Amino acid sequence: MSATEGRIQVLAWVGDHLNRNWRAWLRFLGDHVPAGRAGRVWWLTLAASLTATAIIPLLPLYAAQSGASLMAVGWMSAAFLGTQLLFSYGSGRLSDRVGTRPMMLMGLITYALCSLGFYLWPNPVAFIWLRGMEGIAAAFFLPAALAYVAHHYPSGERGLRLGQLSASENLGLLLGPAIGGMIQNQWGMPTLFLVLFGVCMLAGTLVFGMPEPTRAVALEVRETQSGVSQTLLLGAVAFRASSGGFANGMYFTVWPLFMQRMGASTWEVSLSWTLFAVPAVILASWAGRLIDRWNPIVFAIAGGVTSAVMVTGYIRVSDVSALLGLCFLEGIGFAFAYPAISALTLMVAPDNERGRIIGLVTSIRTLGALAGALVTPWLYEKNPHWCFDFTALYLLMGVVVLGIAQRLQERRT
Repeated sequence: MSATEGRIQVLAWVGDHLNRNWRAWLRFLGDHVPAGRAGRVWWLTLAASLTATAIIPLLPLYAAQSGASLMAVGWMSAAFLGTQLLFSYGSGRLSDRVGTRPMMLMGLITYALCSLGFYLWPNPVAFIWLRGMEGIAAAFFLPAALAYVAHHYPSGERGLRLGQLSASENLGLLLGPAIGGMIQNQWGMPTLFLVLFGVCMLAGTLVFGMPEPTRAVALEVRETQSGVSQTLLLGAVAFRASSGGFANGMYFTVWPLFMQRMGASTWEVSLSWTLFAVPAVILASWAGRLIDRWNPIVFAIAGGVTSAVMVTGYIRVSDVSALLGLCFLEGIGFAFAYPAISALTLMVAPDNERGRIIGLVTSIRTLGALAGALVTPWLYEKNPHWCFDFTALYLLMGVVVLGIAQRLQERRT
């Protein structure tokens, strides 16, 4: 059988499957995509995630081909994370004052201009500056999107909606690397940058007409799990977020080069991100429902342990297929951990300061990612095992801190 015949058979199977199961897919979309005008934030998050993730596995390789050193690749990620760190808290605080919609619009426009900049100035030095601007775009958009969801939904439903938002973000992670890899292989990186510019500009038009939450909704009575002081719980959540951020910094810089060293193709590098996102998309809404019913600390801990085990496993397997399988397993833990950490953040946030607290935790997560982007390339050059094992240790430290917070909660209730 030729490759073309194989693709035709796969497409025929997909078409037949969708034809026979379209009701099930409609129910799936209903579980994951919020209805009404407020659901537009789901699509905005998808567009922002697509723009950010489509170039993550490709830009380090593209920059290296343009003459960038490994340290320059690290500085590209550091520029993104550094500006996100510097601007997240302030943008979250600003969203409490001017509203969440203007901040989301500013983030999408900045993403679009950065994509255009990648097209106009294709050199490593410009890439460092443009990645820094993309960090500002993320700082504008992400805290505002989370605060928007928190304002629109009551606490008993918030886990589900955060799960749906997580599904949107991870759907972008699922599709972004695959779409980016396909466009890059067929038409090159310049075309990919133009496509991403168009996606963000189109998404920006959806902001107009979105309802801004009323003051009555935004200032609803906050339900917290009393027993752990808000300061202690916030510190535990922030440290857990920083450990996940450190792992992200490693994935942004070292992961594509590690997979290439293992013999993976560019398509397989992109596929690893896609496989990580699949369970996060499928399970996120159900995870959100569980978070609404149980203590989210449990899911944040379980996800951290899963990630730590997978990170130590990556460096100890010798087959690309095994690496891809571990990516899928790590995605299962992430599907529960990410909305759980978001729910914990909102649990400790005063209702009129949600943007500020979300921005604070985002800044601390980004600080961890910045440290990962700077430290892990150095560790990887010394010894790849040091890089992955230290990342796993940091993840476990975040789990331990949350575990201590949970024990204190049990003793005081």
